[in-house]
Amino acid sequence: MKTSFLGKLMERVEHLEPDELKRHLLRMARENGLLETVFNTLHEAVVVLDADGRIEYCNRAAHKLLPIPADFTVSAPIAKYLRDLDWPALLMKGQATNKTLEIRYPEPRLLEMYLLPVEGDTAPLTVTFVAIFHDITQKNADTREVIESERLHALTLLAAGVAHELGNPINSINIHLQLMARDARRAEPKLREKLQESVRVARAEMERLDAIIHRFLKAIRPTVPEFRDATVSGIVRETLAILQRELDNRGIIVETDLPDHLPALRLDTEQIKQAFYNIIKNAMQAMGSKGLLTIRAAVGDGCLELSFADNGPGISLEDLPRVLEPYYTTKQRGTGLGLMIVQRILREHGAELQLESHHDQGTTVRVRFPLGHQQMRLLENK
Repeated sequence: MKTSFLGKLMERVEHLEPDELKRHLLRMARENGLLETVFNTLHEAVVVLDADGRIEYCNRAAHKLLPIPADFTVSAPIAKYLRDLDWPALLMKGQATNKTLEIRYPEPRLLEMYLLPVEGDTAPLTVTFVAIFHDITQKNADTREVIESERLHALTLLAAGVAHELGNPINSINIHLQLMARDARRAEPKLREKLQESVRVARAEMERLDAIIHRFLKAIRPTVPEFRDATVSGIVRETLAILQRELDNRGIIVETDLPDHLPALRLDTEQIKQAFYNIIKNAMQAMGSKGLLTIRAAVGDGCLELSFADNGPGISLEDLPRVLEPYYTTKQRGTGLGLMIVQRILREHGAELQLESHHDQGTTVRVRFPLGHQQMRLLENK
């Protein structure tokens, strides 16, 4: 403090002429204003703390990234706004600390915090720590996408081997089942009926196994979309027509808000129809019967957003992060490939899939298609 400019000024203040004192104060104001401007241009949140963890200063980005209001009270404890961290323990260490934290307000974000002690005698005595918060939300999402792409690539290689190895045994078993069915017709009535039932069950299970392999290969096999101009509202109506009888049997009501003026997009209609089919089918299975499915489309922020909202039981917080993983399912006879297929198709169209679910309130699936020149295909990492 004594070697700082402010310290020297305080030692000489009684001996300074008014004009000289004025010049020194103006210099301090200019320096302070310059630092303020620099800090406010940063995208990182900067929070200056005293030894007790009270906020002495924070820049403009701190109000955007952290739940610290713009009209916060100076010397308010930071623990008031960021309660999940053990601030007394962090400050007591008196050394540089790195933490990753997740916040929900003002927006859900993943932040990396660097808590640095202020060393040297040039800093004011009340300032002992600077906390810098860096937004790593997008970086974390990019990392997850890379991991997912690598996983899909590995599954693609595995699928080729699985299809080759299982194809021949399945055909052989089917041939032998046909022979068993023919021999069963020559057996005595009581035994014939028993053998025919066993063959029927075996055939049904073989068909189910073949269907699982087919869906698996379809989920990860690279495809080349056949793009043409189409509207999502038309594709939704065609998909609902296919499922109408099952919707009626379940007593599920479908409400749609699909404006006629929606812009046309470059789409592979059959693939998008398959994606919508899987989304609606999942909603139907979640609701069971007597449910309500609301489908809405709207344009905004450079994209066309289509939402499918059901009033089923919702997805638990434990299951929600894993619903896009291959083979992960909460259904007794599910394969865990439905949403994986949806995600692959949408990625081919440059579209984005979002899920939001609340316990006992239902699930909303949002599909965001980029508009016009913004539409592009998201490439896999090879």
